[in-house]
Amino acid sequence: MKNLFYFIFILIFGACSITTEEDGTDYGTGDGSATSPVELIVGTAKEGKVPKWGYSYYKFTTSSTGAGSYKLSIASLAIPESSSSSSSVIAYLYSGSGYNSSTQLDSESCASSCTLYFNYENRDASTTYYLRLYGYGKGTYTLNMQQGGSEGSKNNPVALTLGEAHTGGVEGYYHYYCLRGDIFYKFTTTSADNYTFSMNNSDSLDCYLLSDSAFSSLVSDTHNGCTAGTNISATFKGSSGTGLTANTAYYLLIEQQGSTALTTTYDNMTVAPEG
Repeated sequence: MKNLFYFIFILIFGACSITTEEDGTDYGTGDGSATSPVELIVGTAKEGKVPKWGYSYYKFTTSSTGAGSYKLSIASLAIPESSSSSSSVIAYLYSGSGYNSSTQLDSESCASSCTLYFNYENRDASTTYYLRLYGYGKGTYTLNMQQGGSEGSKNNPVALTLGEAHTGGVEGYYHYYCLRGDIFYKFTTTSADNYTFSMNNSDSLDCYLLSDSAFSSLVSDTHNGCTAGTNISATFKGSSGTGLTANTAYYLLIEQQGSTALTTTYDNMTVAPEG
């Protein structure tokens, strides 16, 4: 009887061990750590992995001329045992290495191979950003952080030379309180004068002239904006309507007007004194 008892005990113990293994105690390992994230080179694909119910850590650095929007391509995503039917991975983007809520810029999910645009918001040049991926199951993928279709940022607006045409682009859509399809420029006046602005654009855009580098103070709604549409133009007349101040930096915001995401290229953007 004692031998039978031990035999039954061994069978039960063995059965429990097999079941636990099949339930997925092998969660796998991720890439990097919070203190030592894996470096992603912008524009270069890199294979990676994520653990089940855990994180992988990455970072990338923009170039000295790389202010603008960025997007993450996730290809060959394979998570055969995902515990969620809605998301296989979630990508969190941060401005700081602490990977905490105070520096989180956005989060977006990916249920299959996809491209994440992080709200089409622009990033600064020569800046390191941090990425954390959460896995609903142990999986593998190929990551490629790429520069998007918008240029400039609040901290690094593109400098326009008076009288010289500029070619550029904007990617995103109109959003009434977030900059989700905008490009940032600045120019410096040479004389007290009205200044003309024009560009060739096939999709509907709008423009605003601002007086501060934070892009928060409109010079005036009356004399310093565009009528939204194609091939936009304006005459900037200053807050009093008598012209812009000489030898002064002004800031120009171009805004995408589409209700859904668009990539719009344009050319012949020119700012010049009316003279």
